Amino acid sequence: MKTFELKPLTLAMAMIAVPAFAQAQDSQIGDAALEEITVTGSYRDSLSKALDQKRDAVGSKDAILAEDIADFPDLNLAESLQRIPGVAITRDAGEGRNISVRGLGAQFTRVRINGLEAVSTTGGADSSGSTNRSRSFDFNTFASELFSNLTVHKTSSADLDEGSLGATVDLNTGRPLDMGEDFTFAANVQAGYNSQSKEADPRTSFLVAGQNEAGTIGWLATYSQSKRNVLENGFSTVRWTASEEIANCSACADDAELAALNEGFFPRIPRYGKFTHEQERQGFTGTLQFRPTDRTEILLDYLTSNYDATREEEFVSVSLKDKGNFPEFDVTDYTMDGNGTITSMTVDNYDLRVEHRFDELETKFDQFSIRASHEFNDRLRGDFVWGASESNFNNPMQTTAIVDAIDVQNSFTYNATTSGGTIDFADFDTANPANYQFVELRHRPNTVDNSFDTVAFNLEFDLTDNLTLKGGFSQKEFEFDVAENRAGPKFTDENIMATALQGGSTSLNGITWFSPDVHSTLATYRDAVDASMEPRLRDIRNVQEEDAGYYAQLTWDADVAGLPLRGNVGVRQVTTEVASTGFQEVDGEVIKVVVGNEYTDTLPSLNLALDVHEDMVVRFSVADVMSRPDLGDLTSGGSIDPYNGVVSYGNPKLDPFRARAYDLSYEWYFSDDAVFAAAYFYKDVDTFIKSDIFEDQPWSATGLDASLLTGEGTYGESDLWSIDRNFNGEGGEIEGVELQYQQVFFDNYGLILNYTYVDSEMNHGTEDEPNYGPLTNQSKNSYNATIYYENEDWNARISYAARSDYDTKPMGTGRNGNDFEYTEGTSNVDFVAGYHLNDNWKLSLEAINLTNEPNRQMIDSAGRIVVDHTYGRQYYVGAQYKF
Repeated sequence: MKTFELKPLTLAMAMIAVPAFAQAQDSQIGDAALEEITVTGSYRDSLSKALDQKRDAVGSKDAILAEDIADFPDLNLAESLQRIPGVAITRDAGEGRNISVRGLGAQFTRVRINGLEAVSTTGGADSSGSTNRSRSFDFNTFASELFSNLTVHKTSSADLDEGSLGATVDLNTGRPLDMGEDFTFAANVQAGYNSQSKEADPRTSFLVAGQNEAGTIGWLATYSQSKRNVLENGFSTVRWTASEEIANCSACADDAELAALNEGFFPRIPRYGKFTHEQERQGFTGTLQFRPTDRTEILLDYLTSNYDATREEEFVSVSLKDKGNFPEFDVTDYTMDGNGTITSMTVDNYDLRVEHRFDELETKFDQFSIRASHEFNDRLRGDFVWGASESNFNNPMQTTAIVDAIDVQNSFTYNATTSGGTIDFADFDTANPANYQFVELRHRPNTVDNSFDTVAFNLEFDLTDNLTLKGGFSQKEFEFDVAENRAGPKFTDENIMATALQGGSTSLNGITWFSPDVHSTLATYRDAVDASMEPRLRDIRNVQEEDAGYYAQLTWDADVAGLPLRGNVGVRQVTTEVASTGFQEVDGEVIKVVVGNEYTDTLPSLNLALDVHEDMVVRFSVADVMSRPDLGDLTSGGSIDPYNGVVSYGNPKLDPFRARAYDLSYEWYFSDDAVFAAAYFYKDVDTFIKSDIFEDQPWSATGLDASLLTGEGTYGESDLWSIDRNFNGEGGEIEGVELQYQQVFFDNYGLILNYTYVDSEMNHGTEDEPNYGPLTNQSKNSYNATIYYENEDWNARISYAARSDYDTKPMGTGRNGNDFEYTEGTSNVDFVAGYHLNDNWKLSLEAINLTNEPNRQMIDSAGRIVVDHTYGRQYYVGAQYKF
């Protein structure tokens, strides 16, 4: 784990700059510091302020302010952000985890906390993304109550740090001197209930802030704590296959029918699954704000968040795939549809397996920053920022105990259609421990650590009353460490038969089955597990990046042909130095490999905002943008086979994703607190990162050092190799439309609507063998709708958020003979209502996921079900106090 470190240069700059400079400019820390934080304001007030930010901006952006973050029925930040046009989310354990913006997934979205880039990661179920070892930001590690302003920048400018192909998201905490009161206190207490787990959970938060009488010193602290118990359950299949031949079919009239049956697809492991999630989220923010004069300001911010969870996964399944008793089972009945899907099958002499996995998940996030700004005179201003952040994820226990049923002779039947699946084990007693034997224990602890150190300095000079020149420098140091260890041998009959099975029973869909106890099993074999623990080489790796960026930007606010025109034009240049560490297995020997790379990007940008009427704005933006390669793609680890001339690894020499982005929008603010907006966006992507095997390549094409070729193999530096690696392939195009409508009716009612359409065509193959299709994780259609009512005593609103299906594997890359893989779209309905008892007290009721929306993952154009899980409805009743 990396700890906070003040390097000599950084410390010297901080000591010089802090007395003179303070808070970073708008593009560096978002707009929270420029807007009054309305702790006691209304939901409508916060919407109005967010519209003001949108209207006053030069580029395209949307914001959510403090009151509607607090009042929306959102479990975390991702669910708050999904209400912004163009933002869609993916979920884990029934709550938002990652976001995509305008069709570009989480790895292409850069997140800043109080103006400083950060990454926060946690773990998830295998069906929900597993452990995050990428640049994606896991928003479920933070409660929304900690932040006062969320801003999504959809266009780029020179003074906005590079690194995003999709959007830059700013998460900002509050500013005490903008509170407007000498002392402010707000507290919220809620009791939650989940309809599926039948568990009741607490959720609390508070804010306390104050300032001196002169308004020169302010302090603020927020705290949030919540517990959540969720029961996730349903049916899954672990993919479908047609490549494993069925040997025995009593239901088949002859060999021809058996041959026809073997052309069909059947589920590899049909199973029922029961997931028990227990989560606790705690967060704290602290701010000191010093404003000794109107020209000088200093800010100290600290943020910490702890996300602790456990997850139990219990499966009862049948193995129809190879490596089970695949050759022995007999098909006694089946149904196959016109798409070649064997939608039901009855089988005798099958393998029945029970798995019980237990995970401990811990994420600790910390960030500290110092900001200073100073106006030297009426025309010259400067700001300085230094900060450091760490995200440390630990999965100390990822342990699975597995038992197999003994001599199952009776029948089993599955039914699986596009609408779900069922399992019938007939007369077999799945709950009797005597019917099982223990066969395997898996233990796979792992960690993921990310850290950022950032220092930036900016100057701004007014050339004229309407023309300003800006420039600055920033340096970021980023480090990523991932490690995973696994117990070596399996624990088979020979060394476990003397141990009695320990465990209990679990039930789902009318079936009760014996489930082995993970903790007692691990305790029994603890010494053997520890002795056999070995590193998983592919997941022992490190990436270090140093990014040095400079920019210059000219901004103006003038009239053209009598119409106000705001704009900026500028260029940012950034040099990225990368050092990637991994392990290569060469001729049976493990060797540590470090490979470096360096690339420079020059990123021009132009943003224009023309007020064509007093209530109408037309915007145009164009910019070159880049996003650095995913961390897993950069690994130098892999294997070298000098006997067959084959090398496999990631590729530390990758260039970033690059694109040119265009944005054109029209906004009509036709009434108070109202807007109609339409935007068209287009991105011409130069390159996307792919993986392929390259034959007859020289050793120099690997980028690896020739000193690795020290074995006795027949292939050397001068020979031609087969290289399996990532590479910068062809790109493609992304375009879409956003529509937004917001209006207040009859003083007390309001309506918010937005719709986003995204289309894309990317080459998922190579130049010689192209494979064109849409981006993965991109929904063509996403919608949001909110209807609200608000008066002095009552408020209520109902919200609808939906996204259409999205691919998770492109066409032509589906596994086990299927053409592609996708996740079905979701439609979530949430509700919140509140009643003000008096000026200080308010009662609230929240209902989340009223439709109990399932997580449904599919495979192939035929729509074969892979995962069909539900999480239950979540309810909260609470009371808020504000003073």
